[in-house]
Amino acid sequence: MQVWDMDGTQLAVIRPVSGGFARHSHDEYVISVNLCGREQVRLDRSSFEVDLDEVTVYNPGQVQSCTTRTPDDVAFTCVSWYVPPAVLESLVGGPPPEFERPVVRAAHLRSELLRAARDLDAEGDDAALVAERLTQMLLHLLDRAAAPLPTAARTTTPAPSAIPAPIAAVLDRLRSDLSSPPRLADLADAAGMSREHLVRSFTRATGCPPYAWHLQARLAEGRRRLRAGRPVAVVAHDLGFADQAHFHRHFTAAYAITPGRYRAVNIRQDGSGHLPRE
Repeated sequence: MQVWDMDGTQLAVIRPVSGGFARHSHDEYVISVNLCGREQVRLDRSSFEVDLDEVTVYNPGQVQSCTTRTPDDVAFTCVSWYVPPAVLESLVGGPPPEFERPVVRAAHLRSELLRAARDLDAEGDDAALVAERLTQMLLHLLDRAAAPLPTAARTTTPAPSAIPAPIAAVLDRLRSDLSSPPRLADLADAAGMSREHLVRSFTRATGCPPYAWHLQARLAEGRRRLRAGRPVAVVAHDLGFADQAHFHRHFTAAYAITPGRYRAVNIRQDGSGHLPRE
């Protein structure tokens, strides 16, 4: 994985070892293109395929995962641009918008994202110039895929009014304690449901079962703490992972980068844009 910082955003070239990504979410908007093959994406409660001439656009907090198909002996690779909501808020002069369309067929926008990665890798262009070109690309995406009126940034679940009160209470309980995996029996007792009924109802409301929802919430919190410079072992312990290796395995499956490398690239001081060695 290679990462570059640009005006508060990050551009990354990612080659997940597994060929895809486990269920996870991001605090940022994620704008991505693939270099080869096809991608089967599950986003919240929908699924779709992504072709090479398409750009994917995910809102902050959306739960995503994917599997990929590539030619033999070719590793799946994508270029992803991570844009914090504050950047879009500044760009549009109001609340961060919500993208309604997760896939946009736009070969010229795909080419621009790939060009940005090539130029930064070759150090042929100033990062500020690349950021300016990407901002123009973002404006095109807003025209094509964003909601007509700006809305508040998404959260990891639908609006409270869209989910039943017992499930909303379970979500509040899960959010309030990210220090350990939940016990399904305890959640079901608190909701007044059988475990099977809770899993069905929770999945229908959020797109994934309670344990999976809580795991991606813990991993997202892990990203925030690593960005703040917390040691990997401390983050793993505080978020209730059995050990550092357990945290490492889940984090790498979700984000295609180890916790140590993610922490290092976010606290480095040299500004080189290249990942330090572990």
